Amino acid sequence: MGKRRRIGARERLTSIARTELDTDAWPDFDVGALTEKRRELFLRRKQGILLYLQGASEDDIKAETGFGRGSIYRLITERCLVTHEDGRLYGWRGINPHQRIKAYIRRKPLEPDPWGMGTVGALQLLFSTKEGSELKARFIKQILKKNRRRLESHRQPKQDLIVWFLEEAGKLTPDAKSKWPFNMAKQGQVTIGAFIDKVLAENSERARAILGGPEVVKKAKAGDGTKRPYLPLYRRVECDAHKVDVRCTVLIPSHDGRLEPVLVHRLWVIVIIEVLSRCILGYFLSLRREPSADDVTGAIKFALQPWKPKVLQFSDEGYHSGAGFPGGFDPKLVGACWDEFSVDGALANVCKRVKGILKDVVDAIVISPQDSDSYSSRRSLDDRPYIETFFRQIVSIAKKLSVSTGSKPSERRGRNPEEEAIKSGFQLEYAHELLEVTLANYNATPHSSLGYRSPLSQLRFLASKSENHIRQADPALVRRLLCRRKLCPVLASSNGLTGIHVNFFNATYSSEWLQSRLELVGKLLWVSLEDEDDVRLVSVSAEDGEDLGFLNAGPPWNHSPHSLYVRSAIRSMSNRKLIHLSRNTCPVMQLIDYAENSPGRKLAPHPAYLEARRIMQVTAERLVGESMVERARRGAPSASNAPDVDTARPANPSDAPVNQALLIAAREQLPQRRKAANRSSS
Repeated sequence: MGKRRRIGARERLTSIARTELDTDAWPDFDVGALTEKRRELFLRRKQGILLYLQGASEDDIKAETGFGRGSIYRLITERCLVTHEDGRLYGWRGINPHQRIKAYIRRKPLEPDPWGMGTVGALQLLFSTKEGSELKARFIKQILKKNRRRLESHRQPKQDLIVWFLEEAGKLTPDAKSKWPFNMAKQGQVTIGAFIDKVLAENSERARAILGGPEVVKKAKAGDGTKRPYLPLYRRVECDAHKVDVRCTVLIPSHDGRLEPVLVHRLWVIVIIEVLSRCILGYFLSLRREPSADDVTGAIKFALQPWKPKVLQFSDEGYHSGAGFPGGFDPKLVGACWDEFSVDGALANVCKRVKGILKDVVDAIVISPQDSDSYSSRRSLDDRPYIETFFRQIVSIAKKLSVSTGSKPSERRGRNPEEEAIKSGFQLEYAHELLEVTLANYNATPHSSLGYRSPLSQLRFLASKSENHIRQADPALVRRLLCRRKLCPVLASSNGLTGIHVNFFNATYSSEWLQSRLELVGKLLWVSLEDEDDVRLVSVSAEDGEDLGFLNAGPPWNHSPHSLYVRSAIRSMSNRKLIHLSRNTCPVMQLIDYAENSPGRKLAPHPAYLEARRIMQVTAERLVGESMVERARRGAPSASNAPDVDTARPANPSDAPVNQALLIAAREQLPQRRKAANRSSS
């Protein structure tokens, strides 16, 4: 038996830490929320505690508050110094009249009256038995369990949990169905639901995963954005890829001479945005099934090179006033380099090639979730808020088109975007122009977070300040960003067809000067592309850097201009016996013939076919010295003024003479303008 306190003796809080008795650190309480009667009792209790801690006598405390020292002592130790559910002391909250500090514990057996009253603590009483405690543990596990089925929701409906509990509770004892909760009108659903809420509240981390899913768990790891560090201009850029939810077509010649529209796969757009100014630095439209390292490198190259507006087909006034990209307005911003490249975990963004380009050309590091010591390792969308917010604008613009598929099937709303794309003639070229105009106009649109400056104006304003030093990339390195480079051995062939040569990405390269350099056989040479759109010509240099000259591709890769991607796709099709390669036929034309003459054309054209068409157009525009749109608008020149195959010479060594089909394409006029109908008119 404990030692009883002598009546009239002064109590001492010897076991209480002095820091806990610092009432200034106690959580405060809003007295104004109480009724007048309870407010008066609260203030008397508070005054008694203050007098007790000041060392006032028993008579003084009782004369001023009406409480004895023993009552005040119990208020402090049994209420104010008890730990609250939020982890802090109750403090002044503990002396709130009728405030329950300890949970209710039922000790008497249940005896409900005819109206169902008198069952307070029934669930607690059920859990107090041996079988009930086991049921409680299994029920908590059921509430917090992780759903491992992909097709089911992360959150279990509360009603399903209640049904599970009632089924298990009915199996506890033979007469369980005659006891609580089965003898109640609602079978204790309110009490069981409150217990479910309590379990979730006590396990906040697991509750976030159950109620909100994995995205909410990732979001909880991030802050609210108020303590983000200040980043100077060009300190960090964000890059990501987004699938454009529109359907478009390409016109493919048919056997009867007409142009037949064929649907293409949905497109990907890779965008780079500067964090401080929200300005889009560059983009790249990918025609492949999934974005690749070449696509990311293409966006980087766009951001570093000068920009000039496109000659538009769909409109004469597509660009807003001041619209464009930084490289087209200020020479100081051409080739402007950044320090950090923030991306998601896609392999196209974090591969060795992209990291090497960023290090060698831009002198930047990649911030990716694969870095365990990086903040982006939590894989939250809040790690790249600006690019994710911008993509929402792209989605809202795409939904206004009748050719939009929406981000999910329910957004079609009875429309057929595939049929609309064919009916309206919404071609791939129009989609590319519309995308560039949309991005350029975004840079010229006032932004509420920038004091209603446009992103491009904000970028130029910040760049004009002397403290913002902007590094610029070497233009020669930028021009060769997409040009692959490889160390290849010099080989000698005895068949007389190739002689001394090098093998570079599934093709042999040689030249007259190399045939006379027998001392190079067996040595390694650096082989580099000069033009990513025409890989028929490469430059070579020794391992020590000495420039040796140029090499030409051997048959059959010397006929028409093509890229490494087109060559790789043709090789793959040849291995599958879809086309047959020979030295005397052009593999690019074989690819085009296969894509255009495939029976039925039920499948979308191969991305390599679209790439080959683009290269054909680029080469034709180089030969005639203007874009096909300008040429079509002013009318094609007469045959006497058109460049001849033998007399036309490219400006650069890489621009070798091309196939006759390119010149024919250069002389043709573009089809009549077509626009995709708006949703309202569909």
